[in-house]
Amino acid sequence: MVSGIVPTLGRRRWMVALGVSFLALLALALVPAFLEQQEDALERELAVFSLARPMFQGIQNAHLQEMRLVERYVNSGDSSLITLYTDLVPRGARLLDSLGVVVSGMAPSYSVDLNQVERGARDWRTLHSLLMEGPLSTDPAAFRENLEADRARYDSVRASVRAFEDLLIRDAALAQARLEQRRTWQFWARFGTVGLTILGAIGLVSVGLSLQNLAQRETRRRLETVTVRRDMRSILKGTADGLIGVDQDGHCTFLNEAGSTLLGYSPSELRGQAVHSRIHHTRADGGKHSERDCPVHIALGSGKTVRVPDDVLWRKDGTSFPVQLIISPMKDARNVRGVVLTFTDMTEIREAEAALRDAVRARDEVLAVVSHDLRNPVGTIVAAAELLGDVPLPPERQEEHLETIGRAADRINRLIQDLLDVAQIEAGRLSVRTKPVDIVEVFEEVFSQMGWEADEEEVDLTVRVAADLPSVKVDRDRIVQVMSNLIDNGLKFTPAGGRVTMAASRAPGGVSVTVADTGPGIEPEMEEHLFDRFWKGHADGTRGAGLGLAIVDGILQAHGTRIHVETEIGRGSAFSFTLPTGD
Repeated sequence: MVSGIVPTLGRRRWMVALGVSFLALLALALVPAFLEQQEDALERELAVFSLARPMFQGIQNAHLQEMRLVERYVNSGDSSLITLYTDLVPRGARLLDSLGVVVSGMAPSYSVDLNQVERGARDWRTLHSLLMEGPLSTDPAAFRENLEADRARYDSVRASVRAFEDLLIRDAALAQARLEQRRTWQFWARFGTVGLTILGAIGLVSVGLSLQNLAQRETRRRLETVTVRRDMRSILKGTADGLIGVDQDGHCTFLNEAGSTLLGYSPSELRGQAVHSRIHHTRADGGKHSERDCPVHIALGSGKTVRVPDDVLWRKDGTSFPVQLIISPMKDARNVRGVVLTFTDMTEIREAEAALRDAVRARDEVLAVVSHDLRNPVGTIVAAAELLGDVPLPPERQEEHLETIGRAADRINRLIQDLLDVAQIEAGRLSVRTKPVDIVEVFEEVFSQMGWEADEEEVDLTVRVAADLPSVKVDRDRIVQVMSNLIDNGLKFTPAGGRVTMAASRAPGGVSVTVADTGPGIEPEMEEHLFDRFWKGHADGTRGAGLGLAIVDGILQAHGTRIHVETEIGRGSAFSFTLPTGD
């Protein structure tokens, strides 16, 4: 094959090189001669312009003197001026005739323009000829009325002479520019043709050298083809998507490694088998796929790419998995030789979509809870405010309603603050400012905040603090928030008559804090979700947005500690954590 290609390409290159050399020599002979011919014509044209240029001044002077003689004669009546006029007129006519001879060898348009100048001069001269050429055939005083018209006709003749002169000046400049351009072209034409001749000679030499490299390039092409095929096999092997080649009859011709892994078939097991009946025979709902509706056969029949975003394929073991299909035709000219079936395992994507739907559902539930938790205290505030405004009450009752409004406002503020805290925790921006704090003072503050709520729930709130506890290095406000959330959580699930206890004792490396309740306890399957945001263990009738324990966990992690839970069904739960000492 190489031996056949080399002579063919060699002959072509020799012919091209010879053709270039011949054309270069021909151009070297003809182009300069052609340009020199044009240059001679332009030089002759410029010579004519040079002869014509001085004549215009003489013509204009003759016309000016003629006009002045007419004006002087009209004003003075001096007959000697007629003699001067008679001598002057032939001189102007001779100059126009000479100019006509000069431009006669030029473009016809010049003669036409000159004829217009001559005709204007004759018309002007006719206007005052009876005055100046006869023996006082016209009275100068009588002609004075026509003097302005004669002057206007003179101005017109003078303008036409100047216009014709300007035309010749402009065309002379253009001719000079064309002459310079032709000279430049001649230089570059000679330079180019010489260069082209040299290139042709170089081409003849290079053809011989290039023939030697042609066979080497052909060999490299073969090696590159082998490399491309090897790379293609590597791509087919390395891609995460399954690839199946399908012939015109719908049978498998190849299967890549990813497809083999996903389907459970080895390439040899699936090769030659009907793709539809092996891996695409049944829908996800158990209904049968007909070959007529199979996207593989649709692509084979139409010759167009078919995309199926949601489908299933069946493994060798009889299980199915969700896939996205792209069936692309393989064409030979206009004929479809088969298709390539590309399938992507959508299992993880479908699971992520399901998780997203669950998250959206949870968000909607949380929004409902948050709106409910906001609406209740707002309703309480509105009702108490209306009662205070509409009904005269004794001071003690007014105080009760004002306290009710304050507690409702506190609940709203707590919910808003919880939402902000969760957002900070999720973004990793929750900061704590630690300093030595007396844990007893923390307990007292928490008790003063939560005591009224315990009374409302009819739950006993108990405090147990060991003696001589060291100070702890914490963010006081955040630890108060932790304790309040834990107690609030215990009050929600502890029935009336029960007890919530907050205790503090010494522990290795710090102070152990525990909040225990006598509620129903926590089921084992719920423990792993306790500190998830927006999660509520008992959604039915339980107040709160499910943020309290998530905030507790985030604050304690910011302090470098973790919370632990001990629970027993029917007996209650205990949440404990250790705070570092302030030493």
